[in-house]
Amino acid sequence: MEPMKLMTKHIPAYLVLAMLAATVAGSVAVYASILSASTRTVTTVGGEVFILTEELTVTPLGIHITTVDASAAGDTLANNVTITTAGASANTALTKGNFEYKLNVTVATVSAGQEYSVELFQGGTSKGKIYIGQVTGTQVGDYAILKWDLGTSLDDQVYEIQVLPA
Repeated sequence: MEPMKLMTKHIPAYLVLAMLAATVAGSVAVYASILSASTRTVTTVGGEVFILTEELTVTPLGIHITTVDASAAGDTLANNVTITTAGASANTALTKGNFEYKLNVTVATVSAGQEYSVELFQGGTSKGKIYIGQVTGTQVGDYAILKWDLGTSLDDQVYEIQVLPA
């Protein structure tokens, strides 16, 4: 068997230096964007859920960072968001980069035409109500994901959720 000959080609030094410079510049840009991110403080966070209706179950999904700005959806009873099989989305006005509190509300008992208010309290202060509703065709297991904007920092807080028929 004959040995294979590999073709090698010299790369001019100026191309190597240009590629190295581009790599360094890209790395510096990534590092700078990490350092310029808003400072966020999280300390002790606790919570309770008060469900004052047997028609829904509520599962807190935790605190996350908001990825996009969003206008309020479901912020009034007249504009409530319908719970769906695919999962509806309702929220207070959201600002990208802020903390958000996320909650899953699931239908446990079908009650077409029923509307609900879901209110989040942060340390006893309301962060807003979100309104959701069931319609004809709603089924057990249909759900909605609700989000509240919490701002850029979290102090020691207890989060409470109240779910009431509207």
